[in-house]
Amino acid sequence: MEEPMSKLTHDLVAEILSRVPYKSLCICKCVCPAWRGIIADPANRKKMAQTLAGFFYRINNEATAEPRGFDGVKYADMSAFPWSIVPETHPRLPLPPDSTDCFCSLEDSCDGLFLASIRTDTPAGNSRYMVSNPATSEYIVLPHSGYSGNISSAYLGFDSGVSTQEFHVFELVTDILPPDSQGIHPLVVTGVRIYSSKTGAWVAMEPKWDIQVGLCFGQTGVFHKGCLHVLTDESGLAIVDAEGLKWRTVLLPILAVKGFSGFIGKSAGRLLYIDSCDREGFVSRRALTLSAYVLSSEVYNWDASHHQNDECMYWKLYRFPDAVPGKMFLKVIGVHPHANLIFIHHSNNELLAYDLDHRERPIVYRLDHNYQRFMQFFPYVPLLSCLPLDGGIRLATPN
Repeated sequence: MEEPMSKLTHDLVAEILSRVPYKSLCICKCVCPAWRGIIADPANRKKMAQTLAGFFYRINNEATAEPRGFDGVKYADMSAFPWSIVPETHPRLPLPPDSTDCFCSLEDSCDGLFLASIRTDTPAGNSRYMVSNPATSEYIVLPHSGYSGNISSAYLGFDSGVSTQEFHVFELVTDILPPDSQGIHPLVVTGVRIYSSKTGAWVAMEPKWDIQVGLCFGQTGVFHKGCLHVLTDESGLAIVDAEGLKWRTVLLPILAVKGFSGFIGKSAGRLLYIDSCDREGFVSRRALTLSAYVLSSEVYNWDASHHQNDECMYWKLYRFPDAVPGKMFLKVIGVHPHANLIFIHHSNNELLAYDLDHRERPIVYRLDHNYQRFMQFFPYVPLLSCLPLDGGIRLATPN
């Protein structure tokens, strides 16, 4: 007897699958070769749920000259694994034609868009930011933020699930303050600049957190519920909304090593804090326990009073013993935006995916480069739509 589904055209099947959530779409990919082909078809993928395709990673090697363009940025493809629904891809970060000989630094990624800083050999003040979409090769170079110093951190704010019409860039300016009682010069945030693609302008303001905020070195931010979240060097989380109107600090659920807190990421609409530090030391070869904490949505009740001593109550703990096998552990580099997977940069230049549901840890990628202390990873989720992101003007595309 002929199956009813076999009477549907490929266009109708694609339309049905476009309404299927990510996890179910992964199962549909295994139904038959025809469905797998429909899901993989680039024309259909624009309509379907997009998810992690791989990681761009930036290598900072002090022993070599600073690379021009994006020569220091590599890509780790994750398309070969069951939780991926994208074909093998080799995306490239676009650059404006006049910037190929500049020094470019990848700063952040968010829902398929990437933030980079571009500077030349000319004096300070000529550096600028660029936001790009590797899936479409579109980019936009932002106007200068007005900050001419060289001690700042930049973060990207974009949520494709809420609005594809606007992104934000946050520039947190830090200064070295006079020494404290222990003779240490604190490095704290003294200024905040926020760019909106809707207005095409930067807005400068003073930070309004209830405490002085110092940033953790080399940590990316997370844009969640319309707010930027960054880890502080005092075991905390600093939050500011995209308009610069709402400010909050939250204690982390555990005391972290000063300046080197764990990892924050976003998965399934939740903000996660992951602690993976081996309490016996980073060179221990015993299996490690991952502790994943989920931040409660009560934190975003801005009208409620929050007491510093009670803020650890806003985290819910999930512990996974012996998550990492007995090799030298390096660091958590990312979480899957939909599946319950944590990605770990491991010894022997391996990337592991730890499955929280099945307690499995397959090797998903072997890096071509030796581990560098300051290597950073940026998740890539293909954003296949051509978006009018800059006040109704489409991003530029290199010729």
